[in-house]
Amino acid sequence: MLHERNLPIAHAYFIERGLASLLARSGDQSMLEVGTLGHMDFVGIPLVLGSARTPYRCVVQVPGEALRITAEDLRRVLSGIPSLHHLLLRYIQVRTVQSTQLVVCNTRHTLKQRLARWLLFAQDRIHGNELPLTHQFLGRALGVRRAGVTTAMGRMEETGLLHRGRGRIVILDRAGLEAEACDCYRTLRAEHGRLVCDEVAAPPLAALRQ
Repeated sequence: MLHERNLPIAHAYFIERGLASLLARSGDQSMLEVGTLGHMDFVGIPLVLGSARTPYRCVVQVPGEALRITAEDLRRVLSGIPSLHHLLLRYIQVRTVQSTQLVVCNTRHTLKQRLARWLLFAQDRIHGNELPLTHQFLGRALGVRRAGVTTAMGRMEETGLLHRGRGRIVILDRAGLEAEACDCYRTLRAEHGRLVCDEVAAPPLAALRQ
């Protein structure tokens, strides 16, 4: 667990490898995913905005690596490296667009389209064809029953888009999966590339390492 809901955030993380989920509690006390984080993502947005708490829990789903910094040190670094502060504000804009676009996606598009979008998004952040995820987790991520995910993935497997194993999903045909996904995936990917790219991120992150 990277941070718990409604408790002070002790550390911020710059994820380099792996996958984490932001989880919100629903009315029936279950936890639903409201954000998927991986390579080139940042955990600790409230700290950048001057807050120390969040109503969301952040949990690692796929093991990986991250740069960790204390909340106190991050505040000091942000005041001393304006370019890093600027980059993180741009990143927050990306996350805002993402949250808004997902509202559209969840109300307008089919489960198959949304599942394809989520798998592509996860693959972008893991940088590999194999996703160590269960149907139960995907159901929680998409806000649907596990049975619905199993049915949709079964159809994708029949058409050769992916292969399912025990606790893992292997993407076989990325181009075909992109054809199945809704336009939300392309919108979100383009916005992330426009505002948070390697060329922009490299100088401030290099300074942060020092």
